[in-house]
Amino acid sequence: MKVPARIFADESLIEKMKTDSTLEQAANVACLPGVYRYSIALPDAHQGYGFPVGGVAAVDSNQGTISPGGIGYDINCLPPGTRILTRFGYTVPIESLARGGELVSIDRDAKNPRITRVKLFLWRRESRLIAIRTRSGYVLKASSDHPILTPRGMVNAGELKIGDRVALHPFEGVPYEEPPSRIILKGVEFPEEIARELSERSLLPLTTRNPKLPILLKLLGYFIGGGSFNGVDSEVVFYGSREGLEEMKRDIEELGYDARVYCGTKDLKVNGKGFNDHECVLRVASRSLKALLIALGAPPGRKTHIPFRVPNWVMELPLWMRRLFLAGYFGAAMSGPVTINGYDFKQPHVAVFKVPELEQSGYDFLSDIARMLNDFGVEAGYVEKVYSSNGGIQLRLYVSSTPRNLTRLWSRVNYEYSPEKRRLALAAVVWLRLIMRTINPHSEDEQLTIAIAGGGYAEPIIPSHVNGRFIERGAYVEEPMVPRSLLRFEDWLKANAEGDVVWDIIEDIREEKFNGLVYDLTIDDEAHDFIADGFVVSNCGVRVLRTDLTEDEVRPKLRELVNTIFELAPAGVGETGRLHLPISELNKVLDEGVDWAIRNGYGWADDKEYIEQNGSWDFADSSKVSQRAKERGKDEIGTIGSGNHFIEIQVVDKIFNPDVARVFGIEREGQVTVMIHSGSRGLGHQVATDYIRIAESKMRQWGLYLPDRELAALPLTAREAQDYLHAMAAAANYAWTNRHLLMHWVRESFRRVFGRDPDKLGMRIVYDVAHNIAKFEEHVIDDEGHRAKVWVHRKGATRAFPAGREEIPKVYRGIGQPVLIPGSMGTGSYILVGFEKSMQLTFGTAPHGAGRQMSRSAAVRSLPPSKVKAALESRGIIIRSAESEIISEEAPEAYKNVDIVAEVSDALGLAKKVVRLRPIGVVKG
Repeated sequence: MKVPARIFADESLIEKMKTDSTLEQAANVACLPGVYRYSIALPDAHQGYGFPVGGVAAVDSNQGTISPGGIGYDINCLPPGTRILTRFGYTVPIESLARGGELVSIDRDAKNPRITRVKLFLWRRESRLIAIRTRSGYVLKASSDHPILTPRGMVNAGELKIGDRVALHPFEGVPYEEPPSRIILKGVEFPEEIARELSERSLLPLTTRNPKLPILLKLLGYFIGGGSFNGVDSEVVFYGSREGLEEMKRDIEELGYDARVYCGTKDLKVNGKGFNDHECVLRVASRSLKALLIALGAPPGRKTHIPFRVPNWVMELPLWMRRLFLAGYFGAAMSGPVTINGYDFKQPHVAVFKVPELEQSGYDFLSDIARMLNDFGVEAGYVEKVYSSNGGIQLRLYVSSTPRNLTRLWSRVNYEYSPEKRRLALAAVVWLRLIMRTINPHSEDEQLTIAIAGGGYAEPIIPSHVNGRFIERGAYVEEPMVPRSLLRFEDWLKANAEGDVVWDIIEDIREEKFNGLVYDLTIDDEAHDFIADGFVVSNCGVRVLRTDLTEDEVRPKLRELVNTIFELAPAGVGETGRLHLPISELNKVLDEGVDWAIRNGYGWADDKEYIEQNGSWDFADSSKVSQRAKERGKDEIGTIGSGNHFIEIQVVDKIFNPDVARVFGIEREGQVTVMIHSGSRGLGHQVATDYIRIAESKMRQWGLYLPDRELAALPLTAREAQDYLHAMAAAANYAWTNRHLLMHWVRESFRRVFGRDPDKLGMRIVYDVAHNIAKFEEHVIDDEGHRAKVWVHRKGATRAFPAGREEIPKVYRGIGQPVLIPGSMGTGSYILVGFEKSMQLTFGTAPHGAGRQMSRSAAVRSLPPSKVKAALESRGIIIRSAESEIISEEAPEAYKNVDIVAEVSDALGLAKKVVRLRPIGVVKG
């Protein structure tokens, strides 16, 4: 530690801090380079990311560091053993990704998969996890702040509740296994010119560890099922859907070849009837690719006239590599998921066509496929032989259609280069798991029943221990094996599948004790999501308005007023606002802050005189804010958000200092005020995320070695640190503007309900101050009274400057800055005034609220929303919330006693009590 850690609290608050990592984090902050005097934890402090929430630190403006986590951020993590889906369909435990890798990400709009890379590997210690189980039986454990994809966007695990829908990508694949080192092709198998061309593409020598082999396995399997050679032009031709062939085209181009997809319509006639057939083909004009596929085992001519099997070298590969071959073959040759009656699925099957003299070759190939499937736990083995009118034969291999068998087929193998079948299969996996959790599992023998589909002469292969008559009876049962009360698959599909995402419902969520490391990934994709155990997973401030109204005047119309505010000021996770700004206009918000709002008719010209920094920090630079952050912020401007953010109608409950209160516009007890608590929404969080990634990746390069990676810091002399400060200032401008727009809707609500203009109602701002921010200030830095320019980190803390400071509004300069401490929705809030002693003790800082003492999930379990709401209404407090569970999460019992926090602050001289406010109407996210 470079300086001591100083804790401001009474005994009861200290005991609360001991239950989490608050004290340890305060000690860690004391190790930051350039830190002065103390690392500080205020009375409301509790565990955060790197810094405790309620933490303060001042660092030298030249030799110090800036820590985004010390301003407002939380990492979101998964425990060891969480399976992460990679590009080639195998899974790895999250803790193994420290060296990077290629993962599957989901496009948030199209809900389609795309490939991304791990940029940064993060970890931290955690004491509790949220365990989520869906109706189909998928389970994920994560830290409470880990975001999970829902129809409303990303929502933190701790904010989810039973009945919420979450996004699944139910492809399980198989665990990764290092392939043995072996040469498949040396190069001597080809003419010199072909070998040279393949070598130039890094395809020779071809070993089992060649990074391009996984693509070749998919292509080889697909070619055997749906490809051909055009001997005249040395073309390799693949047939399929446009979307699937476009996926294949990207893979072929990665091998170093040009590929083109063509689609057209053919006029066909069958049995005298004409129809149009839409066909797409992918063509690669390359002798070397053709030669390579043949050398790997592709039939060199007409498949009906050439004997072939699954190549031996494929059969000897690890399971995940064999899956690529199988899935490629199935993408071209296997039937997709189709139900008979809306409940029972037809048996998936593949077919080979042979001239009669090569019948055994067809059986041998299908036997290879059946053996490979068996390695995945998938039962197959019934082969049907059908004679065709041209004298040839068709051999069909059927896969058992029991629910358990189909879920294994489609979740472990699935289809490559056939997105239509892949998506149906993913949806079918979830639907079948729902079925299996609804009915009792079948007996082992019954699961071996293989329905006989189609007609013609058949020669079945039946397990010796199963009675043949049992198989025959079971094969022709057409009644569904599931309750009729369940939706047919096709109807369920329409409501619950979207691209490669399947929506499932949370049936249980609980908090579990945990003691160990948890991990997170930063990926090179704007969606910043990945697949974990089948799930798609990834600052603020406060303002007070005074009015001339009294409680007696407001009480008769209180419910109408709360409802009107709820209607005009959108609340909740992922909620969008009444404004939808193009990026060009959002840049003006980021650069100008409240000035933009006033210029566009939101608020009054003199409003900004009562806002910290006048609501416009000219240090801001929108060009330092990422496109991803802007995308998150452009539709959320003017919204409350969720969690502890709110709009409250309050009443002056007690005045401690009438003279100061009068300057603040508070004249009598019973006077009505409005408090708005909201921030920079997803934009601010993304700004912190972006720069924490940069800090994490460069700390060693900068020679920074800190006791906790969550402290990820940037030297203030580095360009990246200056970029972050410009972006942070832009996020602050966004937050001030966001609260300004909310205030505009509040004023409009009062106008509608009371029929008088807001200026006639005296709806003036008392003050607006940021809670999560770093500020460039001058402070005393040692006991000798030396002064220096410093950057003060305030995380979950508020500036509390005394009289005489130029940074506070002129009207308050003679008495000190208003300090706003919101409480919980059932208890009081406080307005204090900055006091000189805070400059000596806390770099001019005071607490920002009551601070949590109960986790959100624990509150939901123990505090039913109906009881919380009834208790509040019995005390005359009317509440509207976008989600009922928020009422439980934000119940008074979930927070520390705000009266104690205010009393400790007053007794220490951090700020002096002026007014206590009590809520009568609450709008929550």
